[in-house]
Amino acid sequence: MMTVDDMLSEVAKIVDTAPRYGKDAEKAAAPKKKEAVENLIQKVPEKTDKIPAAEKVPAAVRGETGAVNMKVSIGLSLAKEIAYCIEKAAGTIGVNVVTAVADAGGNLILLEAMDDSYIASVNAAREKAYTAVALKMPTHEALKESRGGALDGYTNGGGILMLGGGYPIVYNGMISGGIGVSGGTKEQDMLLARIGTEYFKKRINSL
Repeated sequence: MMTVDDMLSEVAKIVDTAPRYGKDAEKAAAPKKKEAVENLIQKVPEKTDKIPAAEKVPAAVRGETGAVNMKVSIGLSLAKEIAYCIEKAAGTIGVNVVTAVADAGGNLILLEAMDDSYIASVNAAREKAYTAVALKMPTHEALKESRGGALDGYTNGGGILMLGGGYPIVYNGMISGGIGVSGGTKEQDMLLARIGTEYFKKRINSL
């Protein structure tokens, strides 16, 4: 199994492929970046060994075969694991971020700010996590949908923030919570949030 440190070395490679400025640069780098991200996601470790293990999935959400077949709730220790994974990755790519983890109702479970992160990122991360749950989609997709799509005319405010870096945590087709990351570029925040969601899936599958 790939370790956290192995995964972080892969994260560092993605930074070099991430576009910095302008639509032309973003378009040119998109295929290479997508491939690098997909490769990284496949290598997200099933668990870390440096912080307490997450709670076991309650028996009530397991079928006779032991497979999880209902909504999985996120507790504090699992939220800490998700934040730990995100923060280690953020350190590798050289950004100081704030990470927020919300439950299926959009309620904040955990909010952690890395040293020297932006004060403004505290509210941004929390609102991205809430938005991902409330709108049941990544926040960057919600922004697109607000411009002529299904959310046409929808605007930021009231806890909603449609900026890249918020992802719903989906398991068995149901929303289990949301992750919000703020402090890097749009691409960096999106990458780190997605790493957190994929960590969740592999962590639950390893229980």
